[in-house]
Amino acid sequence: MTTNPIMATNAYRLFVNRLCRSCPMKEQCSLFKKFIEQQERNSLESTPLNHSEVQTIDNHLTVSSSQHCFLCLDVLHRYTSDEFIQQIKQTAQSTTSDFQSFCCNLTLPLNLFIRHAYLLKFLNKYVGECNEKDLPIIKDQWRNVMIDRLEEALERPYQIESPFEINITFDFSGEAEELNFLRRFRYADNPKLQKSNANEAFTRQAVTSVLNNITFEDFEQYYKPVINGKTSCTISAQHDSVYIAGRYNKYSRTLSQTPWIIDGIRKADTSVEELIALPISKLISAKHYVFLSSGREDVDVRTLGRGRPFVIEFRQPSRILYQPEEFHAVQDEINTSTKDVRVRDLQQVSKEDSNQIKEGEEEKTKCYEALCYTDTQIDQEELDRRLASVANPLVIEQKTPIRVLHRRTVMTRQRSITELCATSIDAYHFRLRLTTQAGAYVKEFVHGDFGRTKPNLTMILDRFVDILELDVLAVNIDFPPMLEIENEQDNACDTNGK
Repeated sequence: MTTNPIMATNAYRLFVNRLCRSCPMKEQCSLFKKFIEQQERNSLESTPLNHSEVQTIDNHLTVSSSQHCFLCLDVLHRYTSDEFIQQIKQTAQSTTSDFQSFCCNLTLPLNLFIRHAYLLKFLNKYVGECNEKDLPIIKDQWRNVMIDRLEEALERPYQIESPFEINITFDFSGEAEELNFLRRFRYADNPKLQKSNANEAFTRQAVTSVLNNITFEDFEQYYKPVINGKTSCTISAQHDSVYIAGRYNKYSRTLSQTPWIIDGIRKADTSVEELIALPISKLISAKHYVFLSSGREDVDVRTLGRGRPFVIEFRQPSRILYQPEEFHAVQDEINTSTKDVRVRDLQQVSKEDSNQIKEGEEEKTKCYEALCYTDTQIDQEELDRRLASVANPLVIEQKTPIRVLHRRTVMTRQRSITELCATSIDAYHFRLRLTTQAGAYVKEFVHGDFGRTKPNLTMILDRFVDILELDVLAVNIDFPPMLEIENEQDNACDTNGK
C-alpha cells in the first residue's frame, strides 16, 4: 500500500508517547525501525501534521504515558523490576524449598489481544503493510527480560517442562469494558444467538475468533481503549504431585478400603485408606491426597500374601525430596499402630511409574482362596471329577452383580478363570483356590447370583454353593518394586493372616 511518509512518521511519534519506557515496540518492531530510519534520512521529523490528521491518530491512542502502556499494560515495565523478582522468589520458596528447576506460566488480560489486533490494523493504515511477526510477543519479551534474572535469584535452572510451576496472572481493571466492544461482532450473523449469549464470558479462543472478522473501520467506529484502568498481578506456585507407592495387607473382615460414608453418616471408624494415608500425610504435608489401588476388596475380604499395590497422589506438596529412611519410619509407624493393616515396599515413584497401577487393568490376574459351603455332601473325589470337567481357561459371563447395581453400570462382562481347584475339609465344606482375570466377581461365580453369572460353581458342582470366607492371596502386577527386606517379619510371605 502507498503510505504518506509524514503521516507514518508522526503516527509513530504520537504512538510511542503511549508506550512505557520498557516497551519493545520502540526498538523491536521492524516497521517502526524502518520508518525511523526513513525519517532520519528524509529529515521528516519536524514536519507537522495538520489538526485533522493529529485528531485521526490520537482518537484511538488516548493513553498518556503517566497511566499505563498501551501495548503491554505495564507488564514489561512495573513487573520486570528487582522488587517483583523478590516477590516471585518469596512465593516460590514459601511453596517448597527443594524444587530442582522452575518454569513460568503467564496469563495476560484478554483485552491485550484486542489492542494487539488494533495495532496491526493501525500500522497497516498509517505506517505500512505488516503482520503478526512484526509485533513483539509480550510473553516472549517478558521471559527474555526475566528468566536469567530469575535463575540467578532462585538459584535453579529454568526448564519449560519443569514440575515446579510459577503462575503469574495479570489482571486489568478495564478488561471487561474493553471486551464489551467484541459483543457487537460476536454471533453477528445470528441475532437470536447474539441476544441469548449477551453475557457469555470470553475465552482467548473466542476473542481471537471474533477479532478475525473485525475491520479497521469497525475499530475506528466502535473501539475505545480504557484509559484509566490499572494492572494488578497475582503470583502463585505449585509443584507437581508427589506419588507414594507400596503394598498393603488387610487382615480385618470388618474394615472397608475407603471411608464408608452413606448420606453423610459414617458407618465405620476408619478404613484402609485412612490407616495408611494419614501417617504418610504428616510427612508429605500436601494440600490433599488421592488414594488409588489395584482393585479393591470387599469389607469382609482379607488381602494376604505380598498385599495389594497402591499409590497415593499428594497434590500441592510442600516437600518434594525424601530419603528412604523416612518411608521406613512411616511404614513402621503404620504397622505398629494397628493389627488390621500392614504396609510394605513404601517408596516414592514417578508419575509415569504410578500409571502402572491402572495399566492393563483387565490383563492382570488375581489369586483367591475361599471357604465354601454346600447344602449337600460332597467328597474330594467328586470335587476333583467335576472341576476336571470344566474348560481351562474357563470363560464366564457376569451381569453386573445385584449387590453393586446401585453403583456400577449395568452390563455383561466376560472374564477368564485360569486355575480352579478345591480341597475338602468335611462333607459340607471345602477350600476353593482360583486364579482369575482382574475384574471377576468371585462371590457371584461361586453362588451364581440368581443365574446372572454363567457358568458358576453351583452349576459345575450341581448343588448350591456359597462362600463363607474369601481371601485375596495375590495381585499379580510387578509394581511397585520390591525393596530390601529389613527383618524376618517383612521377609515372611503371610498367606494365613495374623
